[in-house]
Amino acid sequence: MRGLAVSMVLLYHADLGFLPAGFLGVDIFFVLSGFLITSLVRRAVEDGTFSFTEFYFRRAKRLLPAAYVTFLLTALAAPFILNAQELQDFSRQVLGAVTFSANVVLLMQAGYFAGAAELKPLLHVWSLSIEEQYYLLLPAMLVFAPRRYWLPVGVILLFGSLGLCLFLQAVKPIATFYLLPTRAWELGLGSLAAIAPLRQTRWAGLFRAAFWPAVALLVLLPVFPTGLPHPGVDALIVCCATVVVILRQHPLLESAWWSRGLARIGDVSYSLYLAHWPPFAFLKNAVVGQVTLQQSLATLLLGVVLGYLLYRFVELPTRRLALRPSRRFALGVVSVSCAVLSMPVAMAAWSKAEGPDFTHIRRSNDGFAPECAFETRFEPLVACRNAEAPKTMVWGDSFAMHLVPGLAAVSDGGVVQATRGNCGPILDLAPLSDVFYLRPWAEACMDFNRSVMDYIARTPSIRVVVLSSVFHQYLRGEDSRNHWRTLGRVNGSLVERAASVDIATEAMRATIRSLHALGKEVVLVAPPPSSGFNIGACSERRAQGKLVIGAPLEDCSIPQDAFRSFHGRTLELIRRLEGEPGLHVLSFEGLLCAEQRCAAQLEGTFLYVDTGHLTREGAALLARKLDWAAALAKLR
Repeated sequence: MRGLAVSMVLLYHADLGFLPAGFLGVDIFFVLSGFLITSLVRRAVEDGTFSFTEFYFRRAKRLLPAAYVTFLLTALAAPFILNAQELQDFSRQVLGAVTFSANVVLLMQAGYFAGAAELKPLLHVWSLSIEEQYYLLLPAMLVFAPRRYWLPVGVILLFGSLGLCLFLQAVKPIATFYLLPTRAWELGLGSLAAIAPLRQTRWAGLFRAAFWPAVALLVLLPVFPTGLPHPGVDALIVCCATVVVILRQHPLLESAWWSRGLARIGDVSYSLYLAHWPPFAFLKNAVVGQVTLQQSLATLLLGVVLGYLLYRFVELPTRRLALRPSRRFALGVVSVSCAVLSMPVAMAAWSKAEGPDFTHIRRSNDGFAPECAFETRFEPLVACRNAEAPKTMVWGDSFAMHLVPGLAAVSDGGVVQATRGNCGPILDLAPLSDVFYLRPWAEACMDFNRSVMDYIARTPSIRVVVLSSVFHQYLRGEDSRNHWRTLGRVNGSLVERAASVDIATEAMRATIRSLHALGKEVVLVAPPPSSGFNIGACSERRAQGKLVIGAPLEDCSIPQDAFRSFHGRTLELIRRLEGEPGLHVLSFEGLLCAEQRCAAQLEGTFLYVDTGHLTREGAALLARKLDWAAALAKLR
């Protein structure tokens, strides 16, 4: 089972396409871990031989040597490969890894403008942290609670964790993914399997009947997932199937050649899991476009080789050492932990590149303040405006946020910001997907936009409304992470429909006409040139002399044809809207594009944070170069 689980995770991270839910291997690991560790603790408690010191000593001896070697080698490589912000985040990831709080650190590093999770070399340590947090609590429960309470307390905690997981999935999906209270039910299933009398004769027939369906689910669900949010139904199914396979103990699992092969992979699973991910993270930092199949396969092979070497020369020898708990051992663990913690800072200082501070240049551009990326209905917060009675409102998603520094710099009438991540400035229409942007989020997006329109209607000082979005989430069904649909209000009812230019055009036209009917002038700002690769990362890596893979042009500029193709549907939407009364369209293309390429820098200023959002300095420079001050003054 461990061999199957780690194989699923490795193939999923290689992004080969045929295992879209290979991440379910981690859920299998949780159940296996809960079963194995709980079985050991239960037997020791029942025999009267359990010792907290012995238990945690054995956990440290089992886990720390291979983990610390992985952390040290990753820290040595990180300054030469990671971008500035990722290197800064990496130091905190090491702290989280060493203290088994990596899941909390990664949650704190998650956000709309935060670095992508796939760029973090110690991302995978989140699951180990959850396990160790669980094992800080489990032994105490089994030791101090009377045995008759083990099962009822375990059942209550399991269903409490599962209920919290399903409830928060639609509200705080990232927190649900990373935190112990919403993942403990998976380890808890394994624990209950270890303490409940499920191997009695009356249960044997059930497990025999359920065994092959459980095997089929474990094999097929990672290939054909339900598409529902994770962790959720899919995780629950594979966790229950894992319990069935564990308790059935089918003789075939001991004798079949494929089972023996998976068992050998399972023996190396811990080292494979530790060693395989940092090479993928380093690759994805260096590749500013799309990772190719050949690159993924080569990185997967490297990860397997590193995992075997880690097992052969670190994990296996240290497991065989005849060590006993002692002050000397504890002092050694503390000393090595301090050395690991100091490595990222020391290496970063030693390799610090001369030149621009890209941590500052590529900082989040969410407009006036982070709280202006609203998660609730709109309110004219003091932090989100620069005048008591602003004449200009900026309304939209992150592609409206990044305009605010420029508009605020050139506007003499004051600006108020009404923005929400991924929620375009369209009344009664919202994007909807199966990953993070679920139906409750889509309904909240529609409520937010309605609250913005209500505020505009009762605020006479606002004369100009600037709308901006990339609109991709409304116009195309697929991207690298989401299957997009739209949720719209049709004849008073909410209806899910396909993402399309026609539906978005109709809703945008209605929004513009509603604003015009209120006496407002409307400015629609087209997204700046981009073509899908990470322009900001490319510019940074070129400036610092780091490896760049996948840039279409040597200087990180954008081919104009690629830009028009990438934003083809967005440009079509804008063309259809041109000519609407009271609508004025602004574009960056005339300034930035010439000779079939669009600039990534202008007058020495780096323009892009990432794949398409402007830096704060870039937004201010472009607003001045395009003379937006005069354009807005004419409209007011």
